[in-house]
Amino acid sequence: MDIDLDTALQAAVNILRDSVESGCVPSGEPLPGRATELHREAARHLEELRHELAVLAKLRQAPSD
Repeated sequence: MDIDLDTALQAAVNILRDSVESGCVPSGEPLPGRATELHREAARHLEELRHELAVLAKLRQAPSD
């Protein structure tokens, strides 16, 4: 199955956010210590990366004068 980078990043963000909301990793084990904050920050960083990549993709598609 081939997926693009944006879809892969969105899937990772969704898993991280789900873990933050539930307090557990996907297997059901509780997030230890400061892992909730780590997951929250990782999701935020990946979301920023998705946005930056989208902007770069639009710039590449823009016709040059």
